[in-house]
Amino acid sequence: MKILLVNDDGIDAVGIRSLVRTLSGEHTVWIAAPDRQRSAASMAMTLELPLRAAPRTVEGAALAYAVDGTPVDCVRLGLGNLVPEKPDLVISGINHGPNLGSDTLYSGTCGAAQQAAILGVQAIAMSLDRRDPAHFETACAVTKRMVGIVGRRPLPFGMYYNVNVPDLPQDEIKGYRVTGLSMVHYNGVYDRCEDPLGRPYYWVPRGKLPCDPDEDSDYAWMKKGYVTVTPMSFHSEKLCAVDLSDEFGGEA
Repeated sequence: MKILLVNDDGIDAVGIRSLVRTLSGEHTVWIAAPDRQRSAASMAMTLELPLRAAPRTVEGAALAYAVDGTPVDCVRLGLGNLVPEKPDLVISGINHGPNLGSDTLYSGTCGAAQQAAILGVQAIAMSLDRRDPAHFETACAVTKRMVGIVGRRPLPFGMYYNVNVPDLPQDEIKGYRVTGLSMVHYNGVYDRCEDPLGRPYYWVPRGKLPCDPDEDSDYAWMKKGYVTVTPMSFHSEKLCAVDLSDEFGGEA
């Protein structure tokens, strides 16, 4: 396969570099990733500033560019200008931290995958639990399995897979679950501070409030040690078209 890698953590992030090492032996790998951290960019794109793409040397990648824009910019510029031909697959990630439930509305990782999907390219958003995860090898192994699934049974137009992996050694993963989204809540009160002149400024609050109690959601299953796979689409009526029961149905 020809695979374009993007992310929202930046081209130097451990997650995307781990994927290059994992996939480049069997696939042609290209990279178009932000030149810095661009988390929570959702599907934002740059409209009133020029975009710059600096060539980078990344071992294992056939070509790589650091783009001074959003994850969606990276997908659009990558597909339209930077890669030599249309890739078979766009993989967004591996994100440092989960993208569960309503996180997917804010996520630059998911935004990039959604952008690829609506441009007619198969796409996967890959995320690993915890902001400072330790087990990228587990997420890489899951990614390889998902690449095989997409190769065997392509998604309908406009759809992508949102995959969340527990930050555990591979032998501690309990299985896979195809799930719906949970509702993830954040503290709505920003942290108020003052600068040396007494002018107020605000920091986004950290941490999550208790999630909904749905035990069949992505949040609940991942916290139990399962990889969660959620088919995503802006065409919600298409979600019922995806059946992975024969892929994961026999696993505990």
